[in-house]
Amino acid sequence: MRSLQRREGNFTSRRQPAIFCWCGAANRARLVTKMRLSDSDLKFVVETVATRRRDHDHILELVRDREELLEAMLNDPKLAERLLNEEEVFVRVSPYLMFAVLLRRVRRDLEGRSFLFERDERGRRIPIFEAPQATRLLGDLGTREYLIEMLCSFVRTNSSLLYWKDRGAWHKRKFSDLDMDDMIALCHLVEPAFKPRLYKRVADIALFLAGIYPDHGSFFSRGPRSRATRCAVADYEREGRRFYTLAAQKPEPPWPASVFEDLAQKFTLAREALNSLNDFYLKPLRGRYFDQPPGNAGPP
Repeated sequence: MRSLQRREGNFTSRRQPAIFCWCGAANRARLVTKMRLSDSDLKFVVETVATRRRDHDHILELVRDREELLEAMLNDPKLAERLLNEEEVFVRVSPYLMFAVLLRRVRRDLEGRSFLFERDERGRRIPIFEAPQATRLLGDLGTREYLIEMLCSFVRTNSSLLYWKDRGAWHKRKFSDLDMDDMIALCHLVEPAFKPRLYKRVADIALFLAGIYPDHGSFFSRGPRSRATRCAVADYEREGRRFYTLAAQKPEPPWPASVFEDLAQKFTLAREALNSLNDFYLKPLRGRYFDQPPGNAGPP
C-alpha cells in the first residue's frame, strides 16, 4: 500500500468552476457564464457595449440575471476589440471574460469559411477544410464553457514535492500540473477516488499544449528523470483522446460524461479551434496569461 504525502508546494489549490451541482448541459453552461463573470467583468462589459447610455450601474443590475442579454453582449465586436487593444484591461477583467469573449470571436471568424489553419510541430500553417465543424463545436454551450474553464486552469499552475512510501521505501518527486508525464505518474500513486480528476488534467494538458503551443510547446525535454524526447502533436492527440475517454467513465460535477466523450471523439477539431484562437488573438498574449510549458526551449 502506498502512503502519499504532500510536503511542500500547492498542488490542490487550482481554482474550480463556480458550479458544483449536476444539471443539464445547456442550463449548466448558462449558470457557469453568469457566476463566473465578476462585478468588475460585468462593469467592463456594460461600459464597453452600452456606449450610448450613462446609467451603467442600472444596466449592470438589469443584465446580471439575464443570460440572453449577457450572451448578446459577450458577442459584441466592441468587446473583443477593447480587450485586445487596451493594455490596462488586464488588471480589470478576469481571464474567464477574456477567453469567453475570444472563443466567441473565433466562432464568428470561422462562420462562412470552408477551411481553417492548424500548425504542425515545425510551426507551419496547414489549411484544414473543417471550419464548419469547428464553428459547430464552439457553438455548443457545454463544450465552449469547458474550453473556457480549461484555459483558465492554466493561468495559475501548481507544483508540489511529494513523498510516498512503497514496499517499505520512501520516494520523493516534484510534480507539476503543467507536465503531462507528472500527472500520468501521479495517476499510479493516488487512491482510485482521485484518479478521475487526474485523467481530466492529463487530457487538458494535451489539448492545451497542442492547441495553444503547437509551434514550440509540443517540443520539450522530459527532464533528468527520463531520456530527453519530443512530444509531437500526434502524441498529444493519442493521450488526450485516451484520458478524456477515461474521464468520461467517472465524470465529476459540473461536467457530464458527454463533454468528455465529445472531446475524446473530436480532439483534433478542438485542437484546431484552439490553434485558430492562438493564431488570431492569443499568441501575443500568451506570456501575460500562461506559464511556459516545462522545459520549453522555444521563443515565447
